[in-house]
Amino acid sequence: MIKYMWLSFKMQFRIPIAIFFALIFPLLMMVIMISSYGNFSIGGGYHFIDKYFLISTGIGLVPIFIISFPIWIAESIQNNSYRRLSYLGVDIKKMVISDIFSYLFLTVINVLLNIIVAFILFHLKLPSSIYLLSYFAHVLYCAVAMLLTGTLIAFLIRSTKIILPFGMICLFLIYMFCGVFINFNQLPANIKSVGDFIPVKYLMNDFFLIWSKQKYLITSFLKFNTLFSLIISLLMIILYKNRSRRKRI
Repeated sequence: MIKYMWLSFKMQFRIPIAIFFALIFPLLMMVIMISSYGNFSIGGGYHFIDKYFLISTGIGLVPIFIISFPIWIAESIQNNSYRRLSYLGVDIKKMVISDIFSYLFLTVINVLLNIIVAFILFHLKLPSSIYLLSYFAHVLYCAVAMLLTGTLIAFLIRSTKIILPFGMICLFLIYMFCGVFINFNQLPANIKSVGDFIPVKYLMNDFFLIWSKQKYLITSFLKFNTLFSLIISLLMIILYKNRSRRKRI
């Protein structure tokens, strides 16, 4: 299993633009924003970095699930790689699970990189261990919903040549609706209402309540993310059944 995960993790680096936006671009944005506006106090002993690192984390996670993951799914569908590997005696179930876990592993790396850089350069205030564990659990649960979204994109488009530009458009739209370019609370009401239907919006904004030790759980996020995941899963089941019927016909 570990060998499969390492192989899948290395394959993710075949898409340089996605890796750049996932791991490097968020850190550059963090340094530029904090250097430009200053690490001013936001009250309660917290500073601008304590909120902005949540945004830079989200900036890195979106391309993982909107670009890298859908391209991997689409390529697997196009070239029937799993079917061919099964003929060689490869345990497909283990490989699929390893591939999914490798993306979750990349998620954790993204979060850790943002925390480490923010702590070293800008003195990010770290919460106690229980709040830190809660934060990571919420991030990973958000990642599950985004993985399902990426799978749906691959099911709908399938062509890797189209997924990349489509993913880039979605990338900047999500950034706009989630408050990357301007404070979410300062966005127009209609844009904020759209943002409320994007899981990453909660990661970039509401998770500050966990980081600042105000709440252990963000119940609004947990309810929405569960419903969102169920709807996406239902859509994929419907798509799969429709395509299966067409093949039979």
